[in-house]
Amino acid sequence: MTTTHENKVGYKKTKLGWIPEDWKILNVSEVFDFLSTNSFSRNQMNYSESDGCLYNIHYGDIHATYYEPILDLDKCKQVPVIDDDVSISSSISYLKEGDIVMADASEDYAGVGATIELLNVNDKKIVAGLHTLALRDNLGVTCQGYRAHLFKHPKVSVSLKVIATGSKVYGISKSNLLKISLVLPPLPEQQKIASILITWDKAIEKLTQLVATKEQLKKGLMQLLLTGKKRFAGFSEEWEEVKLGKVYEIVGGGTPDTTNISYWNGEIQWFTPTEIKSKYVSKSIRTISEAGLAKSSAKLLPIGSLLFTSRATIGDVGITKVECTTNQGFQSFLPSVKGDIAFLYYWIKENRNEFIRRSSGSTFLEISKKEIEKIKILLPTPKEQKKIASALSSADKEIELLKQELSNLQQQKKGLMQKLLTGEVRVKIEKK
Repeated sequence: MTTTHENKVGYKKTKLGWIPEDWKILNVSEVFDFLSTNSFSRNQMNYSESDGCLYNIHYGDIHATYYEPILDLDKCKQVPVIDDDVSISSSISYLKEGDIVMADASEDYAGVGATIELLNVNDKKIVAGLHTLALRDNLGVTCQGYRAHLFKHPKVSVSLKVIATGSKVYGISKSNLLKISLVLPPLPEQQKIASILITWDKAIEKLTQLVATKEQLKKGLMQLLLTGKKRFAGFSEEWEEVKLGKVYEIVGGGTPDTTNISYWNGEIQWFTPTEIKSKYVSKSIRTISEAGLAKSSAKLLPIGSLLFTSRATIGDVGITKVECTTNQGFQSFLPSVKGDIAFLYYWIKENRNEFIRRSSGSTFLEISKKEIEKIKILLPTPKEQKKIASALSSADKEIELLKQELSNLQQQKKGLMQKLLTGEVRVKIEKK
């Protein structure tokens, strides 16, 4: 690949920025025909595949399930099927190889214009569903594997956000999409770009599958180690069944008067449930002062405490790396001689449903300190607890490293994709 020249030799300035002279700009209306879609709801679908079944591309899956721009129907098993008893219009459009489906609604700007391209349709019957726009290139000016990337060009992506309307949900209309301009390299260059991006997608897919496999292995290991079905060499003592309240001191939290500014912006970390997103916590969004601590029911928790969210979202946990406090949405476990906090962290993650089962409430679920104290836990010796927690922590670290590698790969692909789609980086086309 060769990079562009600083003075833009061989490039022309367009409304979508500088592009190579042999590239074209065409409106969506000049490239694609629109196909009919349907509005079947989720409760009219299932995942039981059968001969002749009708698959449905739902906008929610484009946002949350199909992470790559190419939807390979030979590999993906998460495409819902329309129920047999649903009446299908005779005018419905069946999708073909290379058709693209765009979600025309999104709850945030990041998802506006999310698009997938179909691969390996073969003899499958597929339709585009609720809140989607289905497009087909009947002119042959785009190539397989490149179409889904057309709307990822930086300037095109911005154009999609500009035409999105709505307050809580952003929508794109067919009439507005028709006016959007697309950047089109010559077909041989499209094919080369698509080939490069597909290679990156395959590497990302392989690493994604590896992360999923490692997470499943860790889940199985947790089930074995936390129940004593698998023991480490050198440990033979009987495990003791005890109530959580007999092992740990459990304390709630509190919120200082929000109208008194002297209680806030101090040096004491003060966590709310939405901040518990990782194994270890150290820095909160808001802080309180010594006066705020003294004049509220908040408690100063020592390093190594386990924060446990006890209302709304039940059972999110995080181990403190600093002294801190929480609001009243927590019941936190203090360090104990008999119970290793890291072991408890994993045990709660494995047994979260027991805490949810014991929760109650009309507006939102909440579990009380008394209910938590009554829950029974099977405890090995502190030494074996530490050994188990250490093994699970090692599995966590391996998974985190893989996730970081995956994130880096995705960011690298994103950067390369923008350079390729804008022509900032050109690909060499082999002459036949």
